[in-house]
Amino acid sequence: MNDERDSVESLRGTAFPDSILGYQYTISDGLAGMQVEDIYQDRRGLLWIATADGGVSRFDGTHFETFGLADGLPHSTVMAIAEDTDGRLWFGTLGGGLVAFDERGIQVYTTEHGLPSNEIVGLQPQADGSMRVLTSAGFGRFVEGRCVESTTAIAGQPIGRVYDMTTDSVGTTWLATKERGVISLDGRHLDFGDESGAFLWAWKFAQDASDHLWIALRNRGRSVIGRYDPLHQQCDLIAVGAGLGGAQTMRYKVRHVRVDSKGWLWVAGPWHVSVYDGQDWHSFYKHVEGIDPGNTRLTYEDCEGNIWVGLWDQGLVFCDLFSHQLYTEADGLPDRRIRCLEEDSAGRLWIGTRGGLACLEDDRIRSMKMGYEVWALEVDCQGTLWFGNTEGKVFRGATAPEAIAVAAEDNYEDIMGLCQDQTGRLWVGTHQGTLGWIEADRFTALEERLPHRLETLMQDSEGILWVGGYGEISALYYKDKNRLRAFDLTELDVVPYVNALCEHEGTLWVGTTTGLFAVDLHSKQVRQFTMDQGELTSNNIRSLAVDQQGQLWIGTRGVGVIRYDGETFYSIQLGPLLQENMVEAILCDRRGRLWFGTPAGLFRYRPRRTRPGIVIRQVVGGRLLEAPQSVSCPEDAPEIVIHFQGIRFGFGRTQQMHYSHRLVGHNLAAEWSEFTLDNKVSYRDLPVGEYRFEVRTQDQADLVSEVAHLEVRVVPAAKSARSQSLEHKGQTAVQAVPGQSPTITRLLLQVEPVARTNMTVLLLGETGTGKNLIARGIHALSLRRAHAFIPLNCGALPTELIESELFGHERGAFTGAVARRAGYIEQAQGGTLFLDEIGDLALETQQVLLHVLDEGYLRRIGSNKSTKVDIRIIAATNRDLKKEVEEGRFRADLFYRLNASTVVVPPLRDRREDIPVLVEHFVRQYAQELKQPVPSLGDGVIDHLQTHSWPGNVRELESMIQQAVTLCREQVIEVADVLLAAENEGAAGALVPPASAPPVEQKIEAQDEKEQIIAALETTKGRIYGEYGAAQLLGMNPERLRSRMRAHGLQRPKKAS
Repeated sequence: MNDERDSVESLRGTAFPDSILGYQYTISDGLAGMQVEDIYQDRRGLLWIATADGGVSRFDGTHFETFGLADGLPHSTVMAIAEDTDGRLWFGTLGGGLVAFDERGIQVYTTEHGLPSNEIVGLQPQADGSMRVLTSAGFGRFVEGRCVESTTAIAGQPIGRVYDMTTDSVGTTWLATKERGVISLDGRHLDFGDESGAFLWAWKFAQDASDHLWIALRNRGRSVIGRYDPLHQQCDLIAVGAGLGGAQTMRYKVRHVRVDSKGWLWVAGPWHVSVYDGQDWHSFYKHVEGIDPGNTRLTYEDCEGNIWVGLWDQGLVFCDLFSHQLYTEADGLPDRRIRCLEEDSAGRLWIGTRGGLACLEDDRIRSMKMGYEVWALEVDCQGTLWFGNTEGKVFRGATAPEAIAVAAEDNYEDIMGLCQDQTGRLWVGTHQGTLGWIEADRFTALEERLPHRLETLMQDSEGILWVGGYGEISALYYKDKNRLRAFDLTELDVVPYVNALCEHEGTLWVGTTTGLFAVDLHSKQVRQFTMDQGELTSNNIRSLAVDQQGQLWIGTRGVGVIRYDGETFYSIQLGPLLQENMVEAILCDRRGRLWFGTPAGLFRYRPRRTRPGIVIRQVVGGRLLEAPQSVSCPEDAPEIVIHFQGIRFGFGRTQQMHYSHRLVGHNLAAEWSEFTLDNKVSYRDLPVGEYRFEVRTQDQADLVSEVAHLEVRVVPAAKSARSQSLEHKGQTAVQAVPGQSPTITRLLLQVEPVARTNMTVLLLGETGTGKNLIARGIHALSLRRAHAFIPLNCGALPTELIESELFGHERGAFTGAVARRAGYIEQAQGGTLFLDEIGDLALETQQVLLHVLDEGYLRRIGSNKSTKVDIRIIAATNRDLKKEVEEGRFRADLFYRLNASTVVVPPLRDRREDIPVLVEHFVRQYAQELKQPVPSLGDGVIDHLQTHSWPGNVRELESMIQQAVTLCREQVIEVADVLLAAENEGAAGALVPPASAPPVEQKIEAQDEKEQIIAALETTKGRIYGEYGAAQLLGMNPERLRSRMRAHGLQRPKKAS
């Protein structure tokens, strides 16, 4: 093996930029975790980030969406991401196996499906549609839900952990492994061993245009990368940062290697990223503004040419290498605070700063520190440079500047404007209001003085000199026969500050602190553009310039640059910081390049050449759908709302993207809408039929995306089987609540008109009377029936969790908050939230709930953003809330807010006629849940049930029927299957007056209770909690069941090993 240090001709290319803009994303921005393992951009342009400590994030340039354990991921450590030929995403987890992800949900595959191991460290899609899966115990080929081939050993020895695989130019397939280094499928090794002869741990392969194979190796000493020439079968160790370009050798591990679209070699590891551009090595982090070196896992290039850096424990770094290049003192500027820009006849860029003058030539800056600020520049018709300082002097020439005094030595004035007119005079304006000209090396001032400071000078195509003033009205002047005259137009009479002037094709553009004005110099008509009109993103205009295409570029104070193409304004952010977006000067040079001077430095801007992406993010139409490909909506849905988002990575790029859309089908005029900033559209009263929604986006560079589309089907309003059956019997929809007694009929007639309003409803009654059924009936009758009905038992949650469950939380808001979670209120958006046992809410939670109800906004725990909510509240309790208010356990204001409409639900003993209907309802419900035939009722069962006084009401009956359906034999429920508890018959009585009914506890003889608990635990196989747990079967609170088990000396059956 040769230890070569020769250059790599195949990697020669474009020069590496001197200064790079970067931005770091962390969990505070919405990233799933801080330990990034993999990055991937899918075919739609969305960026996916795999983390070892929080699952997966999806990023569209504006929003991070997180997928973690709560969403079905089997493990929060995700090592790899890939996309198959069908557009489905695959995640490799370290311990949870392989995950397939699409709009249908998540599917998990493990060793039970043939994988060599559940520790997945790499994924490689294959051309035949299969997926190569790299694991800690070899690799496999996965296709159609099975691992059809598995390789765990080579030459009779275990492979161990495989990090990467590749096939070289001569057809040999190589594996990068931990235990066996670089090994081929036929057992050959690449000799990259250390001095002891041990194989070096290999991480990653990259192949360049010359078919050389580059290998990231873990070396104990200096940083090296392996290089293999398959044609000559030659291995070399190349020192990172040395040999190829002569830089100093780095002493860091190499974790990742990559060859980019320009042929540059990227080498990454802990605390370093090194780049070889074909000429020299570059330390990447030294060129990135504001980003400290981190423990780097990998680098990634997206389709726009942006670079993403995945860090361990420090999140994700975005870098724009080429569209925004920033020059500062590190590049030779005397001071990064730029005041003015000018280009001379030789194509040199002159830069006036607060630290002196600088010249940019051949991409190199030459600084001339002069001890004073340069606020004005002008190149005259002979190509001579003139510049003015803050001490009342104008200088001619750059090599040996000659000073010409404008003000007396003891009366310094700031030179703000320089402009040569058609006669050759150089006009000079000062911040103190002096205006005059230099001729024959002498300065002559106009007799009259501006009543305020002068800010800018400009001569138009007709030879008229324009002057922008500062601080008084009027602020715009022009020179008429050596006299200054105020420009008398009503629209400009209220403008006290003129910062910038520019003329193009007979239009004078005036930049002010109150917006942008366009003055037609012939008709004197004035147009004004402001933020209030929705066209500008800032009213404070600092600079103006026109490019070679006739587009106007507008520098603002704080929101970057605005481009105006004659029809639309496009906002462009230059960086994440305020100073980077305060644009004091703009220049379009002879080569068409754009330069922006800011307090953060000098920017060179190159518009993007790649088209933006677009995705349909969300559809609301009867239900909420995230990123669907097709939707089906009922015709009675109030409206169909479609949200879409342009994809363009960078600083503020997606906020200023414009959208155009259309709906094709069912005789609709399929014409595209105008491009606007609105990123959603709603459709109402669409007839039944099939439609195709199409949308496209346009970015700040006028590039238009491909069309994203969505199939929309509007179907007749669906009705439940229960509702259809009741309608067939001529009954009303509210009778979906099971019952036939006069008592329940009166209650339903009371509920029906209330249900059709948005009024808050309070349901009162004893425990178990079926208040949840009444609440569901109200929701089914309401205009919100197309949206979710979300029930929450306030008494079943610990006090410390109820606020999180109601309002949701952000990731990291408290210990255990491992992922962002929407609360019950957000889940009920557009629908109904049923708060059962609301009397159990803690006072502090009551206060927050009242605020949400009154204001219509909520804030997740750990978030500083408010979310608008639109829900209906139905509350229920078996407590006397008036008494709770009097004793200080319930807020009076919340009680009156909930008590808008009160419904008293009668106990079952007062409506025994409903028992047959309820029994039929529950028998059918639980038979369907158990996926078994609906059993029939034996003789005497109904009579037997109607003799009971039902202290537990409907809940007791429901639990009993659930148990009977589970235990009955031969599909017949007999009297023996219905275990009625012994009871104190004297407890039964009339309904207590509203809001004062105390809970009635079921009294069971100890032996009977013990036997019922044993039977329930055996039926549920020891499960206590949940919908199919023993507590639900017995109608008990789970904690009370555990207490009764301890009292009887019972333990849950142990699971079979």
